[in-house]
Amino acid sequence: MSYPSPLTGVVRREPAPNVVTLGCPFTIGGLVKLGARETIIKAQFTSGPGAFVISPLPFNDDSDRALGGLPVNYILAPNAVHHMAIKEWKDRYPDAKVVGCKGLARKKAIEGVFVDIVIAEFDKVLSASDLGMDDIAEKEGFKFVCFSGYRASELATYHGKSKVLVVADLILNLPAIDQYSAATSEGMLSKIMGMFSVETTFQPYISGLLMKDKAAIKKGIESLSTLDFEIIVMCHGDTIEVDAKAKFNELFKSFL
Repeated sequence: MSYPSPLTGVVRREPAPNVVTLGCPFTIGGLVKLGARETIIKAQFTSGPGAFVISPLPFNDDSDRALGGLPVNYILAPNAVHHMAIKEWKDRYPDAKVVGCKGLARKKAIEGVFVDIVIAEFDKVLSASDLGMDDIAEKEGFKFVCFSGYRASELATYHGKSKVLVVADLILNLPAIDQYSAATSEGMLSKIMGMFSVETTFQPYISGLLMKDKAAIKKGIESLSTLDFEIIVMCHGDTIEVDAKAKFNELFKSFL
């Protein structure tokens, strides 16, 4: 799997103040239109205003404009799959700290990228200070839950100030209409298969394949449900901006 090069069809959204998302097409095998999305959270640090980048896309002009000249303080991989563009961001922002769950360090070591913060505590709510992120202003209210029950160790990020929850594969909200809204061409095969909503059909199967321990996932979901989020941003599919908590509870009702 790789991102399109050059990266085109980028869609910018601002679901909450100081939160910018950049989405783009990302299709597997020309059949399943998952879409991809990076999230930039602008926050206050002891050094001044900066940015927290989650699941970065290949750096592009849209990323540069979204940052608006801010330094990047943290680059976060939300699981052991969503890390493909971290090296080029780290090369561009060498002072940024790379964050991820256990297992990411081994993957990034191959590229010569050091993971500064490895989250080894699973399935419970952790604050920024719990992870040694003492330079983040407390008022930002960052919280994290790393799921051991997912094969790729899903890492969810909550920004309390904006009440936004950011996930990778924990939730798929397909079809990814918004992420393909600026695409000019997807290929004939993709267009034909899209008529049959292939991505919607496969959604529950993809989710099921990602799970390895439902008992552990239950602990993580229960922890995540204690957070007061109003918006859910996911890497694949449309952002949930209305009744997000109610939809979360309905989606995971068997775990709650």
